[in-house]
Amino acid sequence: MFPARLRRLFSNYQSIDRNEDASTRQPEALSDAETFYPSLWEVLKTRHILQWKAFQQSLPAELVDAIIDAAEYWASTERRMEDVRRITSDRDQVLLKTVPLCYDRKSLERSKPLKPLPHRTLHPCRKIIFRISSHDQGHGPIRENMYNNSCTWFDTEVIKAAHTKSMYADGTEQEILDNERGQEKKHFAPDDELLLPRNNKLKVNGSRVSEPQNSVITWHYLDDVQPDSEEAYEIETSEGRGRCTLDGHGVCELEVGDSIALWARARFPGWINHVDFASVRVFWAV
Repeated sequence: MFPARLRRLFSNYQSIDRNEDASTRQPEALSDAETFYPSLWEVLKTRHILQWKAFQQSLPAELVDAIIDAAEYWASTERRMEDVRRITSDRDQVLLKTVPLCYDRKSLERSKPLKPLPHRTLHPCRKIIFRISSHDQGHGPIRENMYNNSCTWFDTEVIKAAHTKSMYADGTEQEILDNERGQEKKHFAPDDELLLPRNNKLKVNGSRVSEPQNSVITWHYLDDVQPDSEEAYEIETSEGRGRCTLDGHGVCELEVGDSIALWARARFPGWINHVDFASVRVFWAV
């Protein structure tokens, strides 16, 4: 039997939504409807059963941690882009911002002082899944080497200590980054780091491809593909991903309270980044 004291303690976590925003329709090719994502309550309950109920003697917490991590039985929250976007040349837009790591969106509006959700270690993030359906202005079919010379792409930006930046008010997400909606068209000098896709990009669209491209990109804390390795260059060429995002640092360096902003970019006249769907799901260890 689950102790009444713990039931009362954990009951506050049962209402935390594992899908923070489901306002946009997920393309069938990107659907994860059959995937089970445990809630924070379910992870806490499973930990208690493993440690105190499953065996005659209690298991050490370190062993329970190892079992939970091996099964990837982690809590998670998801954010989805709210509507279809169309980013034109020399404009950037934030498609979405994730809820600060280990925080509940609703509590960020009302709780003072802020209290994080249960988590393990200073860097509890274990996995991040990006789902994107997009294409550029088109004029051609999907083809080999389509990621070469693309001028529409996606980047990520870590917003440090986002839980302190008043991200939410009156049930609405607030703008906390410069030019989030791409309302200002910018001029990029030849040496500007945002002029073209860099090695740390999330991904680029296929160049001049009119068909929607559905991408699922997973960052994992155990990833270890080094940027200068042959494997990294192959992934960059075949998938359009940044070769400096394959070594796990984007997951392992994320701290409690950090948020991830997903940027869509387009450069030069005639180039358009059409984004039909985007979501980010962040997992953390409890």
